[in-house]
Amino acid sequence: MEQLKDWLYELVAFIARVHDAVADYNRTLSSPLTDKEMHFAIVGGFGLLFFLLILPLFIFLTRKNRAGLMAWLFTFMAVMFVTFAIEIGQEVTGTGGMELADIVYGVVGFLAASAAFGILYLLYLLIRWLLAK
Repeated sequence: MEQLKDWLYELVAFIARVHDAVADYNRTLSSPLTDKEMHFAIVGGFGLLFFLLILPLFIFLTRKNRAGLMAWLFTFMAVMFVTFAIEIGQEVTGTGGMELADIVYGVVGFLAASAAFGILYLLYLLIRWLLAK
């Protein structure tokens, strides 16, 4: 149990270091993002990347037509977990405040990235269908 506790503290410290590095870099930009905008972009992008990495595994494991939905649901759960972990980690380490709004913005970022991917995928299917005619 002590090893798990140590690992969790190391994970929280690592996430805090990454958060600080991104925040420091953001401050160097000519038009820095707000904390909420950073959560929107980073969690949204991370969530979509994670989804794209998980999708082939679910397709391989299921060989069913519902693999995309299963992968998206799994990814959504992971995004929720990671987003809460980041906020809790910020509170524990004192690197930021634990705010529900940050969690909401991060999850909405993932939903927006997913919607964009869905629209592009539907467009791809439509083009493929039109070319097959």
